[in-house]
Amino acid sequence: MTASYAPARSAALVIARVVVDGIRHSLPEHAPLFDARATEFVASVLERDGMNVGIAAGADAFRQAGVAEYAAGKELDRLARAYHSAGRGALPALASLSRQPGAGSALMDTGVEALLRCSDVLIRLSTAAYRAAHTPSVAELRRDLLKEILSGRPPAKWAGLAAEAGWVPPARVVAIAAEPGAVRASFGPEVLADLAGEYPHLLVPDDVEIGGVLAGTRAAVGPAVAPADAAVSLRWARRTLELVRREVIEDGPLVRWSDHLTTHWLFADEVLTTALVTRSLAPIADLPANERTKLAETLDAMLSARGGAPEIANNLGVHPQTVRNRLRRLRVLFGARLDDPQSRLDLRIALRAELLTAEPARPAAPMKVA
Repeated sequence: MTASYAPARSAALVIARVVVDGIRHSLPEHAPLFDARATEFVASVLERDGMNVGIAAGADAFRQAGVAEYAAGKELDRLARAYHSAGRGALPALASLSRQPGAGSALMDTGVEALLRCSDVLIRLSTAAYRAAHTPSVAELRRDLLKEILSGRPPAKWAGLAAEAGWVPPARVVAIAAEPGAVRASFGPEVLADLAGEYPHLLVPDDVEIGGVLAGTRAAVGPAVAPADAAVSLRWARRTLELVRREVIEDGPLVRWSDHLTTHWLFADEVLTTALVTRSLAPIADLPANERTKLAETLDAMLSARGGAPEIANNLGVHPQTVRNRLRRLRVLFGARLDDPQSRLDLRIALRAELLTAEPARPAAPMKVA
């Protein structure tokens, strides 16, 4: 390939040496595998050359690393992390080369693309060898499949694995996030699950009765999406579970994302919501807590009511004259903002947000997307 698509041979060799050195540093027990032939192979991948016999032998280093990891009872993720880390570690060398006279303005962009491609090739080599050394169980295949789907890879990348695992992709799925220690109920082959990790989760066809999938644990359900977008559903399921844990959303055995859309909207950017509350409710911010609470309740009832003081009084369970006195006080504090449609909308949103955070929220542990 020409330099317009990838680094030239000389640059590729320099970058390849840095990549291989990084791999050797991350995987010292495998360092003897990554010799000059492995460096030649990495350089070839970086520049998209064909493979001659020597380069093919270099590729064997990455296959042997996969076999060695399996023999040692280790997970493939360790190799993937090492390859990605080595690729990132080569970026300074790439940047230095791109600044040299005659390097070409596109070297940095094409080099970054080549490094990403190279990491992917190395991972595939080690993964294929690892799996060839081990005949995985159906349960392992299904866990691998769930991980692949949630990684955001397109369906074409995991279709073969789905067939091996006996999973027929439905039109739409929902993700379920569960608390650790989830009790597994009886569910069929249409459900993919990882209940053993720190953040248990499942992928369920949206036409399956979800209430029968899990028992004995708190869980949250994300939106129905195409399988390719399952990570989006899991992110919202975990966000729902986090808000339940913080007592922002009411607890229940199975909390649905779709029942709390307004809350999710208000908490999507808590800095922005806090700023809106602070600005909109500034006129009552410095009042004594008891008076502030009563005026906020009356303001919320006033903005929601269609009638006058009698209706508001009935909704609040107080005397109409008490409401009239509070309305006069609000008029003094807020003035013309009570008549402006945009200001009234801001006030309603701010009051709703304040109501949701009336009790101190407990900080939640970080939630990850598999």
